[in-house]
Amino acid sequence: MLAHTGYTGEDGFEAIVAAEDAAHIWMTLVDEGAASCGLGARDVLRLEAGLLLHGNDMSVDTNPYEAGVGRFVRPDRRGYVAREALLRARDEGVERSLVGFVMTGRGIARHGYNIMSEGREIGEVTSGSPSPLLDRNIGLGYVPADYSAEGTPLQIDIRGRPVDAEVTSLPFYIRS
Repeated sequence: MLAHTGYTGEDGFEAIVAAEDAAHIWMTLVDEGAASCGLGARDVLRLEAGLLLHGNDMSVDTNPYEAGVGRFVRPDRRGYVAREALLRARDEGVERSLVGFVMTGRGIARHGYNIMSEGREIGEVTSGSPSPLLDRNIGLGYVPADYSAEGTPLQIDIRGRPVDAEVTSLPFYIRS
Protein backbone atom coordinates (compact mmCIF):
# COMPACT_ATOMS: atom_id res chain seq x y z
CA MET A 1 0.00 0.00 0.00
CA LEU A 2 1.25 3.48 -0.82
CA ALA A 3 -0.13 6.38 1.20
CA HIS A 4 0.35 10.05 0.28
CA THR A 5 0.97 10.94 3.91
CA GLY A 6 3.92 11.62 6.08
CA TYR A 7 5.23 12.71 9.41
CA THR A 8 7.60 15.47 8.35
CA GLY A 9 5.43 18.29 7.06
CA GLU A 10 6.93 17.71 3.61
CA ASP A 11 5.19 16.22 0.61
CA GLY A 12 5.81 12.51 0.79
CA PHE A 13 4.66 8.95 0.71
CA GLU A 14 4.67 6.05 3.12
CA ALA A 15 4.98 2.54 1.72
CA ILE A 16 3.50 -0.32 3.68
CA VAL A 17 4.92 -3.57 2.33
CA ALA A 18 5.32 -7.17 3.38
CA ALA A 19 8.46 -7.68 5.47
CA GLU A 20 9.92 -10.14 2.97
CA ASP A 21 9.64 -7.51 0.19
CA ALA A 22 11.05 -4.54 2.12
CA ALA A 23 14.77 -5.04 1.39
CA HIS A 24 14.20 -5.49 -2.36
CA ILE A 25 11.92 -2.44 -2.57
CA TRP A 26 14.39 -0.35 -0.56
CA MET A 27 17.34 -1.32 -2.76
CA THR A 28 15.30 -0.54 -5.88
CA LEU A 29 14.53 2.94 -4.53
CA VAL A 30 18.20 3.54 -3.67
CA ASP A 31 19.29 2.29 -7.10
CA GLU A 32 16.90 4.81 -8.65
CA GLY A 33 18.50 7.66 -6.67
CA ALA A 34 16.44 7.89 -3.47
CA ALA A 35 18.43 9.37 -0.60
CA SER A 36 18.08 7.91 2.85
CA CYS A 37 17.87 9.77 6.12
CA GLY A 38 17.61 8.68 9.71
CA LEU A 39 15.16 9.22 12.52
CA GLY A 40 17.06 12.32 13.62
CA ALA A 41 16.31 14.06 10.33
CA ARG A 42 12.68 12.97 10.49
CA ASP A 43 12.44 14.30 14.04
CA VAL A 44 13.79 17.73 13.07
CA LEU A 45 11.41 17.93 10.10
CA ARG A 46 8.37 16.98 12.19
CA LEU A 47 9.38 19.51 14.87
CA GLU A 48 9.74 22.29 12.26
CA ALA A 49 6.26 21.38 11.00
CA GLY A 50 4.86 21.50 14.55
CA LEU A 51 3.89 17.82 14.48
CA LEU A 52 3.72 16.15 17.88
CA LEU A 53 5.60 13.01 18.92
CA HIS A 54 3.50 10.70 21.08
CA GLY A 55 5.40 9.91 24.25
CA ASN A 56 7.23 13.24 24.15
CA ASP A 57 4.78 16.00 23.27
CA MET A 58 1.63 14.15 24.30
CA SER A 59 0.62 10.93 26.01
CA VAL A 60 -2.50 9.19 27.27
CA ASP A 61 -2.35 11.62 30.21
CA THR A 62 -2.42 14.72 27.99
CA ASN A 63 -5.65 16.57 27.37
CA PRO A 64 -5.99 17.20 23.61
CA TYR A 65 -6.87 20.84 24.30
CA GLU A 66 -3.59 21.31 26.21
CA ALA A 67 -1.68 19.85 23.26
CA GLY A 68 -3.42 22.11 20.74
CA VAL A 69 -5.15 19.22 18.96
CA GLY A 70 -8.63 19.75 20.39
CA ARG A 71 -10.00 20.40 16.90
CA PHE A 72 -9.68 16.66 16.27
CA VAL A 73 -11.96 15.53 19.12
CA ARG A 74 -15.75 15.60 19.30
CA PRO A 75 -16.63 15.35 23.00
CA ASP A 76 -20.20 16.48 22.35
CA ARG A 77 -20.95 13.05 20.88
CA ARG A 78 -22.57 10.54 23.21
CA GLY A 79 -20.37 7.79 24.59
CA TYR A 80 -17.14 9.72 24.08
CA VAL A 81 -14.42 8.57 26.50
CA ALA A 82 -13.69 11.26 29.14
CA ARG A 83 -16.53 13.31 27.68
CA GLU A 84 -17.14 15.51 30.75
CA ALA A 85 -13.46 16.36 31.24
CA LEU A 86 -13.04 17.21 27.56
CA LEU A 87 -16.15 19.37 27.48
CA ARG A 88 -14.90 21.22 30.57
CA ALA A 89 -11.47 21.77 28.98
CA ARG A 90 -13.05 22.96 25.74
CA ASP A 91 -15.53 25.29 27.42
CA GLU A 92 -13.48 26.59 30.37
CA GLY A 93 -9.98 26.44 28.94
CA VAL A 94 -6.93 24.58 30.17
CA GLU A 95 -4.37 25.31 32.86
CA ARG A 96 -1.37 24.54 30.66
CA SER A 97 -0.65 24.71 26.94
CA LEU A 98 1.86 23.23 24.56
CA VAL A 99 3.82 26.08 22.98
CA GLY A 100 6.49 26.44 20.37
CA PHE A 101 9.54 28.48 21.26
CA VAL A 102 12.70 29.73 19.62
CA MET A 103 15.92 30.00 21.53
CA THR A 104 17.06 33.62 21.56
CA GLY A 105 20.09 32.74 23.66
CA ARG A 106 22.80 30.25 22.83
CA GLY A 107 21.75 26.69 23.63
CA ILE A 108 19.66 23.73 22.54
CA ALA A 109 16.55 22.81 24.53
CA ARG A 110 16.08 19.06 24.99
CA HIS A 111 13.27 16.82 26.18
CA GLY A 112 12.87 17.06 29.96
CA TYR A 113 14.63 20.41 30.45
CA ASN A 114 12.83 22.86 32.72
CA ILE A 115 11.14 25.96 31.34
CA MET A 116 11.59 29.00 33.57
CA SER A 117 10.18 32.49 33.92
CA GLU A 118 11.87 35.07 36.13
CA GLY A 119 13.93 32.33 37.78
CA ARG A 120 10.91 30.16 38.58
CA GLU A 121 10.22 26.74 37.06
CA ILE A 122 6.93 26.89 35.14
CA GLY A 123 7.04 24.03 32.66
CA GLU A 124 8.96 21.38 30.79
CA VAL A 125 10.44 21.00 27.32
CA THR A 126 8.95 18.10 25.37
CA SER A 127 11.03 18.36 22.16
CA GLY A 128 13.91 20.51 21.03
CA SER A 129 16.49 20.61 18.28
CA PRO A 130 18.57 22.84 16.06
CA SER A 131 16.64 23.69 12.89
CA PRO A 132 18.94 23.80 9.87
CA LEU A 133 16.10 25.23 7.77
CA LEU A 134 15.38 28.11 10.17
CA ASP A 135 18.99 28.49 11.35
CA ARG A 136 17.71 28.63 14.93
CA ASN A 137 17.24 26.28 17.84
CA ILE A 138 13.56 25.49 18.39
CA GLY A 139 11.42 23.50 20.78
CA LEU A 140 8.05 22.57 22.20
CA GLY A 141 7.00 22.49 25.82
CA TYR A 142 4.15 22.84 28.27
CA VAL A 143 3.71 26.10 30.18
CA PRO A 144 0.83 27.58 32.19
CA ALA A 145 -1.77 29.03 29.81
CA ASP A 146 -0.89 32.55 31.04
CA TYR A 147 2.58 32.13 29.47
CA SER A 148 1.42 30.81 26.09
CA ALA A 149 1.05 34.08 24.14
CA GLU A 150 3.36 34.61 21.20
CA GLY A 151 6.32 36.78 22.21
CA THR A 152 6.29 35.71 25.88
CA PRO A 153 9.89 35.57 27.15
CA LEU A 154 11.02 32.31 28.75
CA GLN A 155 14.26 30.73 29.85
CA ILE A 156 15.27 27.11 29.36
CA ASP A 157 17.38 25.59 32.13
CA ILE A 158 20.24 24.04 30.19
CA ARG A 159 22.50 22.20 32.62
CA GLY A 160 21.83 24.69 35.40
CA ARG A 161 22.13 27.78 33.20
CA PRO A 162 19.05 29.82 32.17
CA VAL A 163 19.08 30.44 28.41
CA ASP A 164 16.64 32.91 26.86
CA ALA A 165 13.81 31.74 24.62
CA GLU A 166 10.58 33.22 23.29
CA VAL A 167 7.15 31.71 22.62
CA THR A 168 6.34 31.64 18.91
CA SER A 169 3.45 30.49 16.77
CA LEU A 170 3.23 26.97 15.40
CA PRO A 171 4.11 25.52 13.04
CA PHE A 172 7.64 26.85 12.82
CA TYR A 173 7.62 26.16 9.08
CA ILE A 174 4.89 25.58 6.48
CA ARG A 175 5.82 23.86 3.24
CA SER A 176 4.88 26.08 0.31
